[in-house]
Amino acid sequence: MDENKSYGTTMRIDISPEMLRDLRPAARGEVKPGNDLSGVIRLSARKPVPPPAPSRGDFQSLLQSLYDALLLATPEGRVVGANERAERFFATPRDTLCGMNVLDLMLGADSSLLGTILSSLDKRSFVLIQAVCPRADRSAFPAEIAVARIPLSEGIRLGFFVRDITVRKENEERLKTGYNALQNSGSGIAIAALDGTLSGYINPAMLSLLRLESPEQAAATSFYSFLVHPETADEIREALSRAAPWEGELDMKRPDGSLFFAQTSLEPNINPDGETTGIVVSLLDVTPQRQAQIELAATARELRQRNAEMESDLTMARDVQLAFLPSSYPDVASPAGSLRFAHLYHPSGLVGGDFFDIIPLTPSQVLVFMADVMGHGPRAALIVATIRGLIEQIARETSDPGRFMTRLNTAYSRVFGAAGDLMFATALCCRLDLAAGTLTTCHAGHPLPVLRAPDGAIRRDALSDDASGPAIGLLPDTPYASATRPFLPGERLLFFTDGLTETRDAGDREFGEEGLLAAFRANAQKPLAELLPAVVLSATQFTGNAEFEDDVCILGVDYLPTQPKDSQ
Repeated sequence: MDENKSYGTTMRIDISPEMLRDLRPAARGEVKPGNDLSGVIRLSARKPVPPPAPSRGDFQSLLQSLYDALLLATPEGRVVGANERAERFFATPRDTLCGMNVLDLMLGADSSLLGTILSSLDKRSFVLIQAVCPRADRSAFPAEIAVARIPLSEGIRLGFFVRDITVRKENEERLKTGYNALQNSGSGIAIAALDGTLSGYINPAMLSLLRLESPEQAAATSFYSFLVHPETADEIREALSRAAPWEGELDMKRPDGSLFFAQTSLEPNINPDGETTGIVVSLLDVTPQRQAQIELAATARELRQRNAEMESDLTMARDVQLAFLPSSYPDVASPAGSLRFAHLYHPSGLVGGDFFDIIPLTPSQVLVFMADVMGHGPRAALIVATIRGLIEQIARETSDPGRFMTRLNTAYSRVFGAAGDLMFATALCCRLDLAAGTLTTCHAGHPLPVLRAPDGAIRRDALSDDASGPAIGLLPDTPYASATRPFLPGERLLFFTDGLTETRDAGDREFGEEGLLAAFRANAQKPLAELLPAVVLSATQFTGNAEFEDDVCILGVDYLPTQPKDSQ
């Protein structure tokens, strides 16, 4: 083995207090009771008797074998000798070190330091200095320097025994940082004995959480005494007996009787021999979160109950709303022909805002009314119920669609005008008179029906501007007018709300009236009861969605001509 390399080899031996207790008294004296058995040998400060001067060869051998870096200096501070370890510590050759002043090897040192060292050595064996030492590469290291007088044949020298304590300083900083972290942690942290008593370290957060006055009180208190459910203690002890950690949320009770909830982590405190010597206890107060969870659960139960009640109310409202729609159709006929009806209703929720009614006036005359309330849901359903009551009353007073709409608008505005939100509805009123062969229409912002003429042409019904007005509820004093056109046997009318035409596909394209007319043409020859589902199917195939975002209502009317008797 290279002799030079052997100087850099270090083996560490830790002498524990337990080992010191087992040592026999030394030949030159005995360890007396009360002596420090911590492993640190403390030297008295009495002036020692100078040993006989070693020979030059013995001294050089000793100098090179020292663990510490050694600088030999004259009382004036000039370095006259150094060992190999000093070369490595200061990253400087021995030839360079010799001749330097030892004060240059301690940052911030001046000539007064030498005077202090010399005067101190007159009274004690050594002087201990904490310093920062520079290296030749301009880096530095923290050092602990012991200074002692060394008598040599050439005279008294000062021996500066330098130890690099970088690792110790780093460990001390880490320990200080860890300790500060424990002290300032928001979580309660403590070291408990195996029986659960908090007799070890306990941080302020743990004292505050448990409402203990002092570490002394904690040392007489068992962690297990805080458990609301004693059977949990058995579970914890069983885990710790296997040197396994235990984690969970505990219901806990303080000495003053107050309850709290803690997220708990218990780790076995294991010594280097693998023996469990205690318990590391960590508690995080989660009382606010648990109380919030309890309150949230109570709120959720209340919401479920209210939702169930609301669902029941909406189901009843749906049944009532469906009852508003005609369950059967009136018989309307004349010598020229008769009317046949069919409808489909698709609310977007349990209840909707679309509505229609067929009110018979005479055996050959009927009033068809359709409305679409803004929005949908319970509020729209309430407005529908109000309109239903109004139109029955108004239909007894007038059958002219223009006057009918004027009165409906006035009554609607009086009922809902005081509401804070604007609530309007589009509406369409048509009087079908088979005896006169006329169709009289008034519409308030509502789409006009599409029709198939007797010659098979399919188009949107036309209406003069005089018979068009704003949605009801917008302008309370608006007068509405109506327009009349011939109504011929063989016509087919399709009334609808805009939930059908305004439905959109994934590309935001609207089905529109063009899509409705195309679906009408494709299924024009089907019976009325088959035509309506086919039109709805075309709309859902266009959007790729079986559901509509808005309410959809469709009413079909066929004016069937009377068949000659010889053809029957």
